[in-house]
Amino acid sequence: MPVLEKLYRLVDQLPHEDLEELNRYIQQRRTMAVWAVAPEDIKAIEDIMRPTHELTAQMSEGEINSVLDEALSEVRR
Repeated sequence: MPVLEKLYRLVDQLPHEDLEELNRYIQQRRTMAVWAVAPEDIKAIEDIMRPTHELTAQMSEGEINSVLDEALSEVRR
């Protein structure tokens, strides 16, 4: 990784103000990243979730909310 090593050396030489500006730039770039999900992965998620969708299709909204409340209570414990 010679390119990264050069970059590290350059970053080490930056004055504090420039380092702060670089940090803001990096943070902005990280928040701008868009993560795309490949179609085959979406299909896999659909297949995995199918039993849950079929089960919840038979439940009322109140029953679903109750299950969600139970799950949230469990997570908080």
